[in-house]
Amino acid sequence: MTDGRNDEYYRQERREVGAVVPAHAERILDVGCGEGLLGRRLLLNGAREVTGIELSPGVCDRAEENLTHVICGDIENLDLEFKKEYFDCIIFADVLEHLKDPLAVIKKCREVLSDSGCIVASIPNVGYYGVINMLAHGRWIYEEHGILDKTHLRFFTRKEIEVLLRSAGFEITGLSLNMNPEYEHLDDPYSGKTSFGRAELTGLTPEEIRDLYVIQYIIQAKKNGHDEKHVKKDMQEVKKIAIVRGASLNKWEMQNYEPMRESFEMTAYTTNQTYFDISRITLPVVQLPFKQQGLLMEMEGLEESLADKDLVFTADITYKFSAQAVHAKQGSGCKVVCLEWENIPFNYEEYEEVHQIKDTVRNGADHFIAVTERAKEALMIEGVAEEKIDVIPMGVDLNVFRPVEENLESERKKMGIDRDDLVVLFIGRMVWEKGIYDFLHAASRICSDSSLNEKRIRFLIVGRGPELEGARERAEAVGISGSTIFIEEYPYEEMYKLHNISDMFVLPSISTRSWQEQFGMVLIESMACGTPVISTYSGSIPEVVGDGGMLVQPNDHLSLYRAMKEMIIDNAVRDDLGKLALKRAETIFDAKKTAEKVRDVFNNVLSRKTEADMIKETHVKSIACWEQGERDRAFGMVCEAFGIDQDNKNVLDSVIKMGMELEQFDTVEKLIKEFLQCHPANLDALTSLSEALFNNGKSEQAETVLKKVLIFDPMNRRAHVLIDRIAAKKNPVKHMS
Repeated sequence: MTDGRNDEYYRQERREVGAVVPAHAERILDVGCGEGLLGRRLLLNGAREVTGIELSPGVCDRAEENLTHVICGDIENLDLEFKKEYFDCIIFADVLEHLKDPLAVIKKCREVLSDSGCIVASIPNVGYYGVINMLAHGRWIYEEHGILDKTHLRFFTRKEIEVLLRSAGFEITGLSLNMNPEYEHLDDPYSGKTSFGRAELTGLTPEEIRDLYVIQYIIQAKKNGHDEKHVKKDMQEVKKIAIVRGASLNKWEMQNYEPMRESFEMTAYTTNQTYFDISRITLPVVQLPFKQQGLLMEMEGLEESLADKDLVFTADITYKFSAQAVHAKQGSGCKVVCLEWENIPFNYEEYEEVHQIKDTVRNGADHFIAVTERAKEALMIEGVAEEKIDVIPMGVDLNVFRPVEENLESERKKMGIDRDDLVVLFIGRMVWEKGIYDFLHAASRICSDSSLNEKRIRFLIVGRGPELEGARERAEAVGISGSTIFIEEYPYEEMYKLHNISDMFVLPSISTRSWQEQFGMVLIESMACGTPVISTYSGSIPEVVGDGGMLVQPNDHLSLYRAMKEMIIDNAVRDDLGKLALKRAETIFDAKKTAEKVRDVFNNVLSRKTEADMIKETHVKSIACWEQGERDRAFGMVCEAFGIDQDNKNVLDSVIKMGMELEQFDTVEKLIKEFLQCHPANLDALTSLSEALFNNGKSEQAETVLKKVLIFDPMNRRAHVLIDRIAAKKNPVKHMS
């Protein structure tokens, strides 16, 4: 739009939109592309062609730098001169609401979309509670951005979005929600009523309450009628997966799960302080506050955020967020799969709190994925049944980490490395246990070895951490600072260049009492580039390296020096090991193959029927029966579900809602009392009990219960309303006066 927007308006990468674009989409049309940052990301992730359409000429010029092709013009007036069914995906990221006739534009674009393709759109929700509250005050105020952006010509609710797409010949196949966090703090999203400002709404379904807190919908839709049965099947069976990683969320692990976007609706959960750059992760990312930092890593609001998930994929039984996932399972019936890296049995269990966390996860998780056989053995020693563990190693994107020759000369020049220099590479955290000092001591021996005088050897050290300055000082002390290049930061997506300009990669990891190398992702990244590796017999490294490199004893710089020297002087050894490393990486450590194996585990776990599943299914069926008018049957079903699990608050809420409307006060009273036996201080349940008692003519008992509520919550609104109703019944004349 040429409306005086500042440049930042056009520079949004829109990762949450890109996450919905199918991974297999090769030709993509981005309508309203801005400067093309979203399209650039899609090209980096494997798209072959991204064409942008943008109205603003200056913005078009900048988009040309990022996209395959850019058309400058108004989509409403343009003729799309492409072959029919040319594109695999068409994106409308915050565009449709700006158009005079969005229906005509979607129909026009439908002609150039393949039958198996989809459209992806992000659309603001005018049914947002903040807009309704504004209307309740008689206001409708346009803003610079947001739902009531001053340039918006059309406004949509979820149902109107469905109507628009259906009219254009599309059916929604995927729906993601950009939610206001306030939704997570609602007292009871299943109560059927809510209030804000002047507005008080009743008779709402849980979905309608949820929609009030949706800021924006992100939608995927396919052509209506194309393989309709398959589309409907996909809509019914798509499962929601949460990937919980705390502050350790990172791109190099997520590349193993991003290929599964076509199979599941996936969301990654991290904290508001992260250890790594997460900007290039293509999955939607939710950041939650730390409730507790350090080893335990508890995440505030996590259990509530996982309530609608079918499966939670958490990491390591040591972390508190893994125990939170198990607690979420107990509340909502989701499945829990735990990824395990730890390869030291009973590690940290001398601390009672860690022992309790690990015990909770060991007993509560449905399945485990160990990244190595050693990690599996550790789990089995701790008591996890072997049949509950699959070993699936990490992988890397072989389209990124691969042998290349182009553009390497400029990379060498940038670092001051000549073509004939032999490069020894170290990448890792600058900590003692990664063996950085052994690397420097071995490098010192190499530099002072007279038999290697004819060779110009450069040592490239990449990473940062608490030992960085110590490593610089040690390099100076042992006289190799002139041969050593330190790089603190380097973009992960370009790391393959360093492996390709290097003649060998060295990771001299050292084991400690509480840590040994759990995998070594950087090893497989180097191997995938055809670069031979030297490492140590630490933890799981021998499993990873196999025949793709040399291994020496840890904490032994002399053995490390001898291995480095052998590889330096013998080109044939380097070449042979490089070929073996590449073959091993392609065979075992392909991220796409890892994704397929993890997908199989997820599907297997999701297919298992548990008592919680039975209760959840019965609960869902009861709500459907209720909405279809079979109210007595629905109430019977939900009471039966609660009878199986008297700790299930969601089911109890439905019992209360249905029972109150059917005036089954005796049953409601009885079941609430059963729930209160385990949760005597649940104020919501106590208030509902008092309401059931009052409706059943037991005013004095109701008043006694309400007094308990008001002791703990003197401002409880529901309790005060009931107190007034009881008072009115006792003395109607005085109440009227």
